[in-house]
Amino acid sequence: MKLNKAIFLSLFLLLSSEFSLASEFDYKCNIERVVSSEVANESSLKFYIGQEFTVDRKTGMMVGALKNSYVTKPQVIDFGSNENSYKVIASLKVSEGAGAGSNIYALTISEFIRGSSKPFVFLQNSNIFLGSCKHF
Repeated sequence: MKLNKAIFLSLFLLLSSEFSLASEFDYKCNIERVVSSEVANESSLKFYIGQEFTVDRKTGMMVGALKNSYVTKPQVIDFGSNENSYKVIASLKVSEGAGAGSNIYALTISEFIRGSSKPFVFLQNSNIFLGSCKHF
């Protein structure tokens, strides 16, 4: 009887730890739509549709077709949960080498959505990228 309890407890701990680690995995994201407040710019953004990028959950760093770190480091402001989105912000000021103007970047991944595919929104100044992410 004690052996069955020990096996059950071991399996329970193993499965619960695997589940809790799932929220620690990084994201692999696919860009499905683009929108820009600058209508002339929108057609050049269509190149991004179908492209991928990854997100390091711990640092918020994006790598691939979309990036949020050039000179400055992104800041994770919410790691997400079953009730909330994963959120990262970054900025690049003129004094940090942005050229003629400053830049803002904001990523939101709907971590609370059930299932393996999580919708995302990425704001890069006046451009908006939409799609889905998966843990990997």
